[in-house]
Amino acid sequence: MWHRNAWQMRCSLHIATSASPAMLESFYLPMPWDTLKAQWPYAQHSQFIHTTDVRWHVQMFGEGPPLLLLHGLGSSTHTWRGMAPFLSKHYRLIAVDTPGHAFSSIPSKANASFAGITKSLRELLETLHIWPSAVVGHSAGACLAAKLLLNTPNLPTPSLVALNPAWLPLPGLANWMFPVSAKLIALNPMSAWLFAKHMSKELVIQKILSSTGSQLREDDVFFYRILMQSPAHLKGVLQMMSHWDLGQLPEQLSQLKGRVLIQASTHDLTIPFGHAVTSHQIINQSQLQPLSDLGHLAHEEKPQACAEQILSWLATPTK
Repeated sequence: MWHRNAWQMRCSLHIATSASPAMLESFYLPMPWDTLKAQWPYAQHSQFIHTTDVRWHVQMFGEGPPLLLLHGLGSSTHTWRGMAPFLSKHYRLIAVDTPGHAFSSIPSKANASFAGITKSLRELLETLHIWPSAVVGHSAGACLAAKLLLNTPNLPTPSLVALNPAWLPLPGLANWMFPVSAKLIALNPMSAWLFAKHMSKELVIQKILSSTGSQLREDDVFFYRILMQSPAHLKGVLQMMSHWDLGQLPEQLSQLKGRVLIQASTHDLTIPFGHAVTSHQIINQSQLQPLSDLGHLAHEEKPQACAEQILSWLATPTK
């Protein structure tokens, strides 16, 4: 096994150093929308919107005030499929694939940071002539949501729902190993392609998902299997990881205006529950809602319960 992996690495390095840019790009063809749309949740509501640096995959449906949905690292719009039937009865949903994820194009390296993606997201909303009344962000999506609100103080402040938010530095060595490892991997242009080959193994997919602390149904795993086997998607994920820098966000949380709901899982193996407690203490006007015995993907494990709690909170008048 080791010899085979070493051989693959040597071959990939040879290709990376000798191939033309066009040849390298051929290894990272976009996920085939025409092939996959028949299986993708709410594909009938999908459209593709161009901003300066990104071709965004956007899904819009439902009735009511606009509610923006931002998924976490490595995921896509599919993550909302369980919650959408409940949320869309009261809100017009705007679900997007983060740049470099699923069907949204990979941004330039100059715009791959949280700041760059947030700027592109703002441009997307301006193109759509939409400003949300509420934003729901999961994990890294909660980072984008917070930065979007902090960077647009001149616009009405949306209510913010953060699902297991990645607002604070990762614990221990992961804090610096996370971006450094991704940068080292990204030095080889063939890395994401090799990752996709590795991810084709069912055991690897199951191990990654179980490391979140969540117990997903097979029909949920199905979509992650497609994503993890896409070299283009993994290239986008690695690029975002390599630019992972919270900057001043932990210190700026106290500057968030408007209402904030933090839904945090007690069995989250990705982001410690204590991070949510700390964030709640920093944000005076926040409400902490523990999700007992659920993992990092709680909104996929118990979509109806999470959606109903969010709707109840959003419907509660501001004190």
